[in-house]
Amino acid sequence: MSRQPSALRRSHGFTLLELLVVLVLAGITIAVVGMGGQAYMDRSRYSQAVRDVATQLNRARALSMQEGRPIAVAYQPEIRKLLVDGQVSLEVPESVMVQWEPIARNPRSRESAGAASAGQLVFVFNADGGARGGRLAVLRGGQGVSFRVNWLLGTVEQAAAVAQS
Repeated sequence: MSRQPSALRRSHGFTLLELLVVLVLAGITIAVVGMGGQAYMDRSRYSQAVRDVATQLNRARALSMQEGRPIAVAYQPEIRKLLVDGQVSLEVPESVMVQWEPIARNPRSRESAGAASAGQLVFVFNADGGARGGRLAVLRGGQGVSFRVNWLLGTVEQAAAVAQS
């Protein structure tokens, strides 16, 4: 009868304790990577929302000059959508906060009547290149970007913004 040395018997597999340690370390690694991934996705959604809002506002300005008529930009907070000329052009992600200051409406103007049913009127771009409007801010963590329009030139201006209470 030959006996195997005890050192050889132990080298053929893993103990339950070793497997548990590996599983705990893997779980911790996945949790840390998962949280970092979620933060990255939130930052990415915010950055994309800022780019999309800027693009849609510039598109509305170009459309007004191209078609020779005022183009209204409105925001519907209930469904988190930005509307250009009464049509949905952008859906804002839930992780992004939006604050806006609507412009005072002139009840006799055509763009106000159409935008009133579509949401809160924020900007109106005129065919002559001018514009009027309030303010639209896209925020994450209480800080972000504020969009305004230059009334004379009709250009879209961006500035740093802080959440208003």
